[in-house]
Amino acid sequence: MRVKGWKVLLTVVLALAALAFVLYLIFMRSDSTGRYTVYVGGYGASAVKFTFNPKTSDYGIIRDFKADNPSYLALSASSDRLYGVSESGSSSGVWGYENSSLDKPLGRVKDGGQDPCHIICFKGHLFASNYGKGGISVYPLDTAGNIKAPQQILNFVSARRSKAVSRIHMARVVTGKKSKNDYILATDKGLDRIHIMRIGEDTLSKDSDNYLNKKALRLYQCDSAFVSTPEGYGPRHLDISKDGKYLYLLCETSGHILVYSIRESDNNILLKQLQDTICDTEGMGASADIHISPDGRFLYASNRRGKDGIAIFRIGEDGLVTRFAYQVTRQWPRSFAITPDGDFMFVCCQKDKAVQIFRIDQTSGYLINTGKEITFPDLEPSCVIVRNS
Repeated sequence: MRVKGWKVLLTVVLALAALAFVLYLIFMRSDSTGRYTVYVGGYGASAVKFTFNPKTSDYGIIRDFKADNPSYLALSASSDRLYGVSESGSSSGVWGYENSSLDKPLGRVKDGGQDPCHIICFKGHLFASNYGKGGISVYPLDTAGNIKAPQQILNFVSARRSKAVSRIHMARVVTGKKSKNDYILATDKGLDRIHIMRIGEDTLSKDSDNYLNKKALRLYQCDSAFVSTPEGYGPRHLDISKDGKYLYLLCETSGHILVYSIRESDNNILLKQLQDTICDTEGMGASADIHISPDGRFLYASNRRGKDGIAIFRIGEDGLVTRFAYQVTRQWPRSFAITPDGDFMFVCCQKDKAVQIFRIDQTSGYLINTGKEITFPDLEPSCVIVRNS
């Protein structure tokens, strides 16, 4: 009887421990999805940082980062610094702020009218995609995170179509699995290409010891150089699967998504097209942004003009996509961001001066309109970054 009693007691203890663990997980998940830190950039006089609690719809502005038309933003790897572009013609350029102290500028460098529309922060450097003059500018950062003069400005020209003009829309870093080389893939809406470059070291300047990573970086064109899309497709934004096997390219003017396999060979990134599928069935020529869900099961892409909204695709084991749903949004859905936990999507509705918030059903992939949004009287949002608080 004693043995049986101990077995019963042990079973009860284990059951209570399991229940406590489940409750802990539920609490932690609830807490992580309860609050977000959100950064919004766009067309106006400043970018905005705020906290948001989707359970209560409460949000609090932490501060504005003063900048002229801050149409795209990027956080440093440690999220302690915020950088962005000013897409403002002759006064365009890049800028930065301390994110932790919230009150220290990290400089502003004009680019002479390159009109950058995208920026990434990588290994102590900023890589700005220049829409106006079709190129990429490489800005080193010093040890304090201040922006230095560009180390390189790489512009692209076409020998294929003399009237075509390069329009670089974004850049994405890819690391080779074998070589561990870092590459940049840049979408060119004007030349209908994805440019492929390797990130290598450059000749160090006299003050190189003051560089954040103690070295200067430079872009070198790979032998593969570029991959062409069909003429008139207008490549805009891309995303890459978590395992690095597949690339998903959203083409603005055609409203199509191209799926590629990715592999590395002899210090080159090679792309092979696997699929060409329609994203914008209305044919409005204004597709904008594309992202894969954190679990890798679903692909989302925004379409502007006409039936504004988010096209939803299922990703197969072979990397190919199947469209199965469409979520209507407010006007002109440009960039959007999925929360790291995969529970919510924040959509920049530029012409409505609002960021609309959707819950994601992670089982089905469908979007559920929460009815919650954040409006900005003096900002047309075009970029959003969301982090768990």
